[in-house]
Amino acid sequence: MASLTTNGLGSGLDINSLVTQLVQSERAPADSRLSARSSKVQSRLSAYGGLRATVAEFQDTLKKLQSDTAFKGRTAQVSNDTLIKASAGTTAASGLYNLSVEALATTQKLASAAFTDATTSVGTGHLDISAGTVNFSVDIAAGSDSLSNIRDAINSAAGNPGVRATIVNASDGSHLVLTAAGSGSAQAITMNAVTTGSDTGDLSQLNYNASAPSNPMQVQTAAADARILLDGFTLTSPTNTFSSAIDGVTLVVAKASPGEKITLNINEDRSATRTAIDQFVNGYNKLQSQINTLTAYNPTTQTAGQLQGDAVTQRLASGLKAEINQALAGASLDLDTLAELGISSQAKTGTLTVNSTRLDAVLSTRMNDVSTLFRGASGLAARFGQMLDGYTSTTGVIEGRSSSLRSEAKALSAQKEALNLRMTAMEERYRKQFTALDSMLSSFANTSSFLTQQLAKLS
Repeated sequence: MASLTTNGLGSGLDINSLVTQLVQSERAPADSRLSARSSKVQSRLSAYGGLRATVAEFQDTLKKLQSDTAFKGRTAQVSNDTLIKASAGTTAASGLYNLSVEALATTQKLASAAFTDATTSVGTGHLDISAGTVNFSVDIAAGSDSLSNIRDAINSAAGNPGVRATIVNASDGSHLVLTAAGSGSAQAITMNAVTTGSDTGDLSQLNYNASAPSNPMQVQTAAADARILLDGFTLTSPTNTFSSAIDGVTLVVAKASPGEKITLNINEDRSATRTAIDQFVNGYNKLQSQINTLTAYNPTTQTAGQLQGDAVTQRLASGLKAEINQALAGASLDLDTLAELGISSQAKTGTLTVNSTRLDAVLSTRMNDVSTLFRGASGLAARFGQMLDGYTSTTGVIEGRSSSLRSEAKALSAQKEALNLRMTAMEERYRKQFTALDSMLSSFANTSSFLTQQLAKLS
């Protein structure tokens, strides 16, 4: 019996307990049925969501198998990477090269003679400066011709391609230092002071022209190109990077060592291919194991997986098996299935196992045939992708089934709400009926007591 809140006002009836028990007896069967069905629907929705996510993960491995990096990756190995570093793209051809780093690229620096300090007046006029193929001019007016003013005027000049002017305060005085916009001989600086009749001072102290017999400005660091020897050919670069010396290969020189022989070996990157295949196998096995769990039945515990007997999941499992075992039309006859590559399916679980010895041997000698097996419009990756798109797309079967389950869950929720409203109305009706009964019984009890008292007086 339920605990009492109030009894009948006059009769002693436990109205709350009676009403609660009657309503509960009406509610329990429907509530249990709706709860059980809702739990099953939510469980299946969750299972479909997890399945869809795992299929999507597997699809990512298929995309990697179709990429150039998986089958056209290249490695670049140098015998001395303290002198030069190399990287190879997918267009690089395998080959062995001999190199030497003859010189590094340098950025030109010019320095003036020493002035007393940065405030020293140099002279008026204008400076015509060329930096590579760019020419610009800097006007130096009276009152603004100090060394520091000239520095600022150069740095802010219109058309300056990046030449930087600084002042170095050395023990002998202050020097104006110009640094080219970039490395290489093409970025060399020429500076010519132009004077007029009204000009004062001696602005020509800042002149520099490499072809002149002498210059007031001195070279601190010469503008020079990087230079390498590649199989006997001399190659130069304005920077320390050579991006077109070998098609698909980038070379970065780090230290000059003229005459020191370096070997560069460009090979197929079989490790990238092996990684992509291993990811494919792992992704497939994760998906297959999930399907096995979702569709399993344990006769001992009499428990079933969330999607046991589900037609969608069964169809997916069958599709996976068919694609794994299907031979690729147009491929080499002795390498047109995964089994011939060293990847076999287990009969009991449907998962894949890899014979690493067989796989690595095939990759070392028949990379093109392996690429054909996986890639292209009719390759295994594309076939798998097309089949799985029918499950994971917004119009696919998993979404279609999930949508139906969501609609069912909504309908069950509405039924649960309707049940709650019906039970609330029933409780109110029962409470009114029992309250009226309690009042009637109380009246009867009062009448009986009165009659008993009157009869007692007569006796």
